[in-house]
Amino acid sequence: MVSNTRMAARAITRRYDAYTRPFGITSTQYSVLGLIVASGERNVSELAEQRGFERTTLTRNLDRLEKMGLIASRPAEHGNGRICSLTPKGRALVDELLPLWRKAQAEIRQELGAEGFEDTLMKLQRLATI
Repeated sequence: MVSNTRMAARAITRRYDAYTRPFGITSTQYSVLGLIVASGERNVSELAEQRGFERTTLTRNLDRLEKMGLIASRPAEHGNGRICSLTPKGRALVDELLPLWRKAQAEIRQELGAEGFEDTLMKLQRLATI
């Protein structure tokens, strides 16, 4: 099961990366940008917890996105964390890539069939909780 899950995750990541790569980011980095859009200004720990990212993986991707000018960060009011938000450049990239992200998802949905796609999503969500 572990091997199949990892192979499936890599195949899906490659599909999305094919659409994000021409824009200079990975699908994981685009997911992080989308997470910030969906969550608003949150600290790194809250962002990591919300989507199940390893904190170190998220921090590494946030650092890269900040160097690219796609996000900005500031110290959190309490504690030693930081708060991240999209820059106008980051927001523009999210908006530009969203139709391509949806296209990649539609391709996977077509390959699995609508029912198979929804069933797979439900099973993955369940697996994520064990």
